[in-house]
Amino acid sequence: MKSLSAVLLLPAVWLSVLASAQGVAPDKYWIRFTDKATTPFSIDAPEAFLSERALERRNRQQIAITQEDLPVDPAYVQAVLDLGDINLIHQSKWFNAVTVFFTDSTLLESIQALPFVAETRSIRRFYGDKPTNTQKVNTKTVFDSSLYGPSFRQIEMLNGHQLHALGHTGEGMHIAVLDAGFRHVNELPVFEKARQDGRLHEANDLVNWWTTSVSAHHNHGTYVLSTMAGVLQDSLTGTAPDAQYWLFRTENGESELIIEEHNWVAAAEQADSIGVDLINTSLGYSTFDFPEMDHSYDDLDGETTFITRASTIAASKGMLLCTSAGNKGQSAWRYITAPADARDVLTVGAVNPYAQHAPFSSFGPSADGRVKPDVMAMGQDAVFADTDSTIRIGNGTSFSSPILCGLAACLWQAHPNRTAEEIRTAIIESAHLYSQPNDSMGYGIPDFWQAHLRLRGSDFAAEAADATVYPNPASNVLFVEWNTPTSDLADPVYRLYAVNGQLMAEGLLNTTPDRVLGRIDLGGRALIGLHILELEYAGRRSTQQVVFVREADQ
Repeated sequence: MKSLSAVLLLPAVWLSVLASAQGVAPDKYWIRFTDKATTPFSIDAPEAFLSERALERRNRQQIAITQEDLPVDPAYVQAVLDLGDINLIHQSKWFNAVTVFFTDSTLLESIQALPFVAETRSIRRFYGDKPTNTQKVNTKTVFDSSLYGPSFRQIEMLNGHQLHALGHTGEGMHIAVLDAGFRHVNELPVFEKARQDGRLHEANDLVNWWTTSVSAHHNHGTYVLSTMAGVLQDSLTGTAPDAQYWLFRTENGESELIIEEHNWVAAAEQADSIGVDLINTSLGYSTFDFPEMDHSYDDLDGETTFITRASTIAASKGMLLCTSAGNKGQSAWRYITAPADARDVLTVGAVNPYAQHAPFSSFGPSADGRVKPDVMAMGQDAVFADTDSTIRIGNGTSFSSPILCGLAACLWQAHPNRTAEEIRTAIIESAHLYSQPNDSMGYGIPDFWQAHLRLRGSDFAAEAADATVYPNPASNVLFVEWNTPTSDLADPVYRLYAVNGQLMAEGLLNTTPDRVLGRIDLGGRALIGLHILELEYAGRRSTQQVVFVREADQ
């Protein structure tokens, strides 16, 4: 169907394919400008090109607005378009460039002659017949009777269900999903809750730049989105079922061309301007339909490929990027693919349900020797929703990345004052191989509960410094004492959680003129093992670990 649309809208493309052997094919071109000297936009008035939410995200993380954030000078863009029959496809503020399409090759010389044009680059395009399903999908239907259904394992492996138990399900967080298309996302039951809540936004189709709907063309984005946003009672619960989602189509499932990296950059810049918090990229690039476009392993050094450079810039704007490591582990390539080599992103490899490296998951390190992948999540026998809402299992780092991305959103929801880099660091440091990373698993499988406790502990370290919980170990009675003036306290509260996130007890602590002294009596309820005691007062919280033992064992 996409090829048919191309015939109707751009018949010259098919003529170009026939003539390509003679080198006269029409083309897309990337045009980089020299400066933004005459732009009407100013970093002193960023509200003209960044949303209120985007500005708030940067202010919260103390990220300055720079020339890089200014839109491309509209006068420069118009001067290029005025030269002839030229179609504008994308504009990139980060690279101060535009991507255009034209069929008259004589226009290139005129563009290059413009005094503010620094560089032009051809991007060859092709329409061909290729398989539209890039995921390896097992057609077996999976059923389970528990709340999460069969999707529980991919969440439990990361201890994400504990964040859900605390009410951290992604509410208020904005996630951009950059993919190949989201067929039927506007009607499938698995996304009904997100649609009813107004949390599913069809942002833009950057492949067919003349259209806007992304709910067609390909199934891959639907699969990916379902692991985060999907909700089917007793069948599937996504990792961030209450988040806001912005859907961008950047990948052409019928070809593999370098223009798709440009599509991704355009989408990432739009996501930044909208004010999204996280970006998931279940895409990767190494070899293309034309060998001259191919990347080499040496290119995966964090600063060479276009999409990798853009990913690093996107991270510098205060967004958290989760990126698939790639499915090249059993191929001659073997290594990660771009943009998995980018700095300051979370590159996610795949494990099976037994927490073992999935054979297809790409290996590191990056070409410059950095640990890649960063972390792992379940990508073999992962549970997702098909385009008819049937629950299925499939393989690919395309699944492990969004599974982890959704939980990263939940973690950030729990710690809204943290920066993207602090959230990323906490996730990596919670992983089981953090002290001994390797090329297949990176730092390993994260523990989101431990990441939460790590962030919570440092959040309130100063306030909790003079708090004492005793005895520890305890039987069924605990005492909590703060040497803090009563004037600084308001309704001190305790909550006691099991390690699976279940709330076991809660109540108020007593105050005296010079301190807080609370007695937690569990009565006849005997608790055994590690528990988490959360203490809250005056809008502040601290978290401490408490071990319960039988009274005779103390």
